Amino acid sequence: MTASIHSELRLPCGAVLKNRLAKAAMTEGLADPLNRVTDKHLQLYQRWAGNGFGLMLTGNVQIDRRQLERPGNIAIDGNGGLDALRLLAAIGSRDGAHFWMQINHPGRQTSAAIHARPLAPSAISLPMAEAGCGEAQAMTLDDIADVRRRFVDVARVARDCGFTGVQIHAAHGYLLSNFLSPLANQRDDAYGGSLENRARLLLEIVAEVRAAVGPAFPISVKINTADFQRGGFSEDESMQVVRWLSDAGLDLLELSGGNYEQMSMVGLGHDAARTGRPVAASTAARESYFLDFAERVRPLVKMPLMITG
Repeated sequence: MTASIHSELRLPCGAVLKNRLAKAAMTEGLADPLNRVTDKHLQLYQRWAGNGFGLMLTGNVQIDRRQLERPGNIAIDGNGGLDALRLLAAIGSRDGAHFWMQINHPGRQTSAAIHARPLAPSAISLPMAEAGCGEAQAMTLDDIADVRRRFVDVARVARDCGFTGVQIHAAHGYLLSNFLSPLANQRDDAYGGSLENRARLLLEIVAEVRAAVGPAFPISVKINTADFQRGGFSEDESMQVVRWLSDAGLDLLELSGGNYEQMSMVGLGHDAARTGRPVAASTAARESYFLDFAERVRPLVKMPLMITG
């Protein structure tokens, strides 16, 4: 079948994107002091919505106001603001477009000014003084259960406020990405060690979100093709996690890569992991940095793929 960017795209859950043009998530930093939607969000998405996208993704919406990717993140944590969320959802889903909420927990990549001891799989802090992140504290099993609950609660709020889908952020060195990484996750319980254990939290969240929002509501995951760090989450491991996500009935998989230490998502990729230099000019010019991985994954999975870069 020949498809163009103008072709409809039917997702496994039955939802249809009117075209294949998507706005990927970009953090906004525009929320009020209680981390709620403001008029600036409404103005921004009003302008974006006028461009005919089949799909827009919000910047990462946090599940815990105590731990943010940056000041000004939207967060959903019993802090009100639901009417403003409904207005935002209505703006982004006009003219038959899909508007999905990207849901996240930044984990150890939380600024020390926001939280001095952010949650992480293990007590392994980000080894970058310039990032200004807090001292990582290892999560207890109760902490893990609370994070699962929060992802599910935020997904349910997104659906009830009129967003037409959700994306679970498991890339870029944030919490779920760290659980996948053997460098950041050195637990010795059911959430650490083998790849199956390191992927457990992500797969549990996907399953519990599906149970909460129903079979017809789109669920996406954003995942690293690799961390591009020696001893980190590898392409082969990512390939296996992608297979598990496909078996879980995911509706769209967005492929990205890297973290605060290796910024592959903005043009520092495979070469940077070895040399510290940006990706080759031919790759950067193409923009779709993770296309090679997507071509390897395509025959293995049932859901559509989206490429960051």
